[in-house]
Amino acid sequence: MEAPIKISLFSKSLLAGLLSGIVAAAVNLVYSIIYRESTGFATAEIIMPLSIFIGFPILLALAGSAYYLLQKHLHAGTSWFIFFSIALMVALIVATMLDTKQHGGALFSGLRGLCLGMEIITCVLAAFLIPYFARHPKIYI
Repeated sequence: MEAPIKISLFSKSLLAGLLSGIVAAAVNLVYSIIYRESTGFATAEIIMPLSIFIGFPILLALAGSAYYLLQKHLHAGTSWFIFFSIALMVALIVATMLDTKQHGGALFSGLRGLCLGMEIITCVLAAFLIPYFARHPKIYI
């Protein structure tokens, strides 16, 4: 009989962030393709499939580490992580809106619209997928 393997909360949180990052990268790639096809926007060379599939898993793996720290040091760490993720999303939306007011143009045009959608997708997926994957009992077996 084999002894069950005990996976630490840090490794679960890190893997949850990485898995959430892969999901976010796939969803953001689909969003990017749909957005570019519908608006004809093709000049943003920094937001390409390679940078999406490298950047989002790393970013959400770091978010998984933050989830671990909040879970370890606070009583309601999951609730605080969700709160901070949603607060970050609201702050990014406000920053994008302020940039639109200062530099003119429409909010949902060009690079602003592309980044705004990716910010919303990434923060919502991070807020809900990282805690789900980190607490799922049989996902890492």
